[in-house]
Amino acid sequence: MTGSDADFRARLDALIGLTDPPRRAKDAITEAAIRIWCDAVGDENPAYQDPQWAAGSVWGGIVAPATSLNMWTLPGNRRRHRHAESLDRVNEVLATRGFTSVAAVQTEHTYVRPLRPGDHLEQFPSIGAVSPEKSTRLGRGHFVDLVSDYRTVEGEPVGRVVLRMLRWNPATRTEVPATPGDRLARPVRPVAAAPIDLPPAGTTGTLTAHLQPGYAADPLDERPYLVGSAELADGTRFSADVAYLRPDLVHDGMPVVVAHRRTRDGQILPVLTAPRPERRTSTRTAAEVSVGQRLAPWPVPVTQLSIAALATATFDFNDVHLDRDAAHERGARDVYMNILGSSALVNCYLTDWAGPEARVVDFRTRLAAQNHPGDTCTLDGVVTGLQPADGGTHVTVDVRGTNSLGDHVIASATIALP
Repeated sequence: MTGSDADFRARLDALIGLTDPPRRAKDAITEAAIRIWCDAVGDENPAYQDPQWAAGSVWGGIVAPATSLNMWTLPGNRRRHRHAESLDRVNEVLATRGFTSVAAVQTEHTYVRPLRPGDHLEQFPSIGAVSPEKSTRLGRGHFVDLVSDYRTVEGEPVGRVVLRMLRWNPATRTEVPATPGDRLARPVRPVAAAPIDLPPAGTTGTLTAHLQPGYAADPLDERPYLVGSAELADGTRFSADVAYLRPDLVHDGMPVVVAHRRTRDGQILPVLTAPRPERRTSTRTAAEVSVGQRLAPWPVPVTQLSIAALATATFDFNDVHLDRDAAHERGARDVYMNILGSSALVNCYLTDWAGPEARVVDFRTRLAAQNHPGDTCTLDGVVTGLQPADGGTHVTVDVRGTNSLGDHVIASATIALP
């Protein structure tokens, strides 16, 4: 290590462990802000937006989604909190070596109690760690851990978040990942039993058979793919690609829905995929859950609109989520989904499965391949643990979200059931 390198490291180390004065949220939590979050995510949980239902539930009134904990104190589009927080100072040091691009890559949440409209939060941040320089798929950079305790302005603790960010040098990125369209399994032209119009998007059915043809290792688009046959709701038998699902998630007898996909040559072809799982209106009991139990997959289309909606609904105005030119300048192929947005989708997926009175106790997530417009991110999950606790049962669920580039999100949560 040169003297210059040692000085650079010493400047970073001097900032680790420093605790900043609290950052107060601009506003208290409101029902309107919770509803906007729900609109962006597509979450219909009545605990978040039906005052009459919520009043008669275990919640006793509207609550905010658990994973929204660290969004309420974000500065928004116009930064108004004081400058020279510890994170600002770390970023200034890293910028001297060209580490100017940023992506949140991992977060760990612990919740003390549910958040409610009227709660006005303060964030007490400190720098937990700054890693040595690392080589990542985005480029060379440093991981920075921001540890934040959250309390109401009255001093009541409500939770803790450890957020890991990567600050990388965009000039060190060796290649930009292929576009989703370049890596999707090659489409099979659908066939039907009779010369009829191809089914519209949204047509439901049941998968009756599927197979995985042999494939070549090269070119890339000849990677494993599935072809399936389904009996549609109107009795039509239909065969096409089974899309947006890993082979291990596909089985005969599963429900499917027709979706339309644009091929590289501009055609719109129907494919078969999984429908969005039905949201439970009652809450599961421990007797309905077992280790190894699978959650039905949920393919989530990723569009420029959904990325922008999730970013703004979670108060994250980082330009790489909203401005394609800015994303390109920082070494990304396109705008990409923010970690609060990905976490919100997982939160919705878990509570849709568990039921509206299930309580998220803690939540951990790690991001890998970015979610870009034009892709589909499919969430699936499995129950990995059951533990008696607090007069009920704590259930551990592991969730994986994959897109055409690989794993996008790896998450795990503890959920309290009655």
